[in-house]
Amino acid sequence: MKQKETVNVFYACDENYVPYLSVSLLSLIGHADKNRAYRVTVLESDLTEKSKRTLRAMTPENVTLSFSDVSAKLRGIADKLSLRDYYSLSIYFRLFIPSMFPRLEKAVYLDSDTVLLADIGRLYDTPLHKNLVAAVPDAVIESEEIFRRYAEEAVGTDGYRSYFNSGVLVMNLGAMREIDLAATFLSLLTSYGFETICPDQDYLNVICRGRVRYLGSEWNRMTVDTSPCGRLRLIHYNMYFKPWLYDNVPYSEFFDRVAARSPYAARIAAAKAAFSEEGRRANEEAGAMLRRSAQKIIDSPDNFRRVLLAPEEKIPLYDEEASEIARA
Repeated sequence: MKQKETVNVFYACDENYVPYLSVSLLSLIGHADKNRAYRVTVLESDLTEKSKRTLRAMTPENVTLSFSDVSAKLRGIADKLSLRDYYSLSIYFRLFIPSMFPRLEKAVYLDSDTVLLADIGRLYDTPLHKNLVAAVPDAVIESEEIFRRYAEEAVGTDGYRSYFNSGVLVMNLGAMREIDLAATFLSLLTSYGFETICPDQDYLNVICRGRVRYLGSEWNRMTVDTSPCGRLRLIHYNMYFKPWLYDNVPYSEFFDRVAARSPYAARIAAAKAAFSEEGRRANEEAGAMLRRSAQKIIDSPDNFRRVLLAPEEKIPLYDEEASEIARA
């Protein structure tokens, strides 16, 4: 029998998110095929050696775990990167995977606020053909009219259901190198600096437009979506709906079950106990501000759709200067 290809998985994480990464990693390990090899890489810039040792101690023989510091990639551009609410610079790390790992042709990227209910190898085996990514339409975007309008009128997707979530991606790294993904992103960032509500995700939707394989929501089930689903394979606790902060979050039972086995179980429980009414109000205001920002960007003459997709414009996706920065 032909040996199956090693499953390449990437996470991006900072020190504050390590407890939740541990839960996702444990869920991945728990559903991994014992007869297959998994190579997990955590993209980071500030993880302590203690955190790395703790995470490595969790992995069985068929799962190798390594860490890759992306600080050098962010040097000189960090001040240009847009951040909002709970986001950290780690959201941009995935954009540099193709250039940082030139020998890999394919990988799965996962946000750290995910829990696996099935073997990630099954997602990795998704055929991509000439598509840049395989991904799931974003349920948060679909959940409200203002966000649906934002996807179509600001980002410029072909219908809001074409706007995908970047927290779970099957990445065609070879094809991404052909278009020089990192340089494309950096060129758009430095040339235009579009205001966004989902910083890296908006850019990926623009760059990958027309080259996306769409997957069913079972591979990126978000907590805003409680509609019937045949079989859940991956839960994504994105936005503000964190089971380590709030009670009664949909699908929280899957997180709680794994978190109880995490070496960070006490720290996770303490974070929930310490979450205050002030924190809840701050999240509510952040959500209201997000909706206001979406309307503002829709109305702006300087958004992705109006500038890059205007029929009279012929704007190159990237230039040589940005390409040199991306490869540095």
